[in-house]
Amino acid sequence: MNIQRWKGMVWLGSLAVGGFLVFYVYDFLREKETLAEEIPDEVLVAVLDGVKKPEEHKSDVVDLDAMKRVFFTHDWTGKEKEKPVVARPGGEAVPVPKVAVGTLLKVLAIKVDTSKPEKSVAYVKFVEPKLAVHVEKEDVILRPDERLFAPFQDVRVKSITGSGVVFAFDDVARGEETVTTSPYLAMRGQLGIVMVGPEGAIMPQVQKQIDSASPELAPWNPEKLTQVRKNEFQVGTETLKELDRDYSRILSRDIEYSTWKNPKTGASDGIKVNRVTPGSIPDQAGLTEGEVLKSINGHKVTSVNDAIAFVKANANGTEEWTAVFEKQGREFTRTYRSPR
Repeated sequence: MNIQRWKGMVWLGSLAVGGFLVFYVYDFLREKETLAEEIPDEVLVAVLDGVKKPEEHKSDVVDLDAMKRVFFTHDWTGKEKEKPVVARPGGEAVPVPKVAVGTLLKVLAIKVDTSKPEKSVAYVKFVEPKLAVHVEKEDVILRPDERLFAPFQDVRVKSITGSGVVFAFDDVARGEETVTTSPYLAMRGQLGIVMVGPEGAIMPQVQKQIDSASPELAPWNPEKLTQVRKNEFQVGTETLKELDRDYSRILSRDIEYSTWKNPKTGASDGIKVNRVTPGSIPDQAGLTEGEVLKSINGHKVTSVNDAIAFVKANANGTEEWTAVFEKQGREFTRTYRSPR
């Protein structure tokens, strides 16, 4: 296609666009008065009323747990139905076994509502095989006035308090039983009991509850080195045996270190950690690269042999070891407790 044809097509296109614009302006001026007229309210109402409204679609999804509570768990008054009594073939009811509630379940955690006691809940784990089959979500939560499953349907939750879950029995001759969370949780600062009131959570008196723990309670001695809280560790029984048996190999295989010299004085001022093997005992003890061990229980250490000699000399009479570390100019401590 030559240049003359291109020019002709451009001119034709320009004339078409220009003609459309002229027609658009002419049509607007011709209908200007009509467009300026105000539409009567009756016309607007008629148009709006003539619009067909879409149908409202109601959700057909219902919470299954709510359905179960309405149709199966609760009666028409909203109270929980009585658990059915298992009957023998002859029609005689099976006698309910009389066992301690503490052997049927373990209380994992408790939330006590001081303003609305009926809202308190206890989270439990069934250890009795006849009850352990009930593992659905609702089954591990006990509330006041709820009963256990057959054949222990005579056991009822009387109340949930800060001391534990109080169970009552249909047999009036049996006294009430209180089952609480594990006493070891108190020793570890994890009480398992939360108190709430009108103002929200009530902070527990940790030390008071620890002091009130049974003096006959056996010490908590895990097998492996366990972190209790930040910078606090409980040395496990098996870990201690491994350290006594193979400490030289651990020092050569799982950690690299060097003597740290004070840059100001040039004197030996601790032991610097250069590398720690992931998953090793030093790693489980919280040691990281770049830390400098300065002292143990106030005794200044300048070499690994010095630190080992100090620990061995005081191992029989010391249960708690406080190590002072420094990293990037900041000092901090770690506490290690020996098995008792």
